[in-house]
Amino acid sequence: MMAKYDITMGDIELSDIKQKHSESRLARRPPIHLAVLGNMIARIFGCSVYIDTDIENRKSMYCFVGLDMHVEIASYAYDSLFRQLKQARLNYMKIELNRVRLAKNKAARADAFCLGWVSTVKRLIENIAPLDTDFDLIERYMNNELQLVSLSPANRVKNSKARSSTNDYFNGKMAGQNAQLHHAMHNEANKSLQIGIC
Repeated sequence: MMAKYDITMGDIELSDIKQKHSESRLARRPPIHLAVLGNMIARIFGCSVYIDTDIENRKSMYCFVGLDMHVEIASYAYDSLFRQLKQARLNYMKIELNRVRLAKNKAARADAFCLGWVSTVKRLIENIAPLDTDFDLIERYMNNELQLVSLSPANRVKNSKARSSTNDYFNGKMAGQNAQLHHAMHNEANKSLQIGIC
């Protein structure tokens, strides 16, 4: 039957690989803290990640690639942490950076805060047992099925002359301790996956 339909064992193996988009929108070239967050989530939950751009609707989002349950968990974790980071950033800009006049300096300092936040969250969740993953299979899928273009993230912190970026980074590290990932429900098994950050 495989010979009749020209199907190889490699095709069968690749059929196990799925894609799942996050619900959170991105800039075409996301800031460095979102690139770090997306890649960190992908690695911890046994996936690869790329930015998928829908030109017609003018939106970009992360797409996680891996086994079905892995991409579901990674997408959920990214969206949950993205919302918390976005809110923490807004609060920080409103309270701590309200006197910063130049928009580019305010953005760079808020990015430094976000990098600190993400670094703390990384330490909190990297203790989650990594999922058993065949990254060679995922890479083969991405090379065969997708045409990806490499883009580097926007790093406003590195190029900024704004003062106190170091303090902003450490303030972000402190704020990141409040991050939480609640239980995610997997649709098929209807079992809760316990992913706790305290």
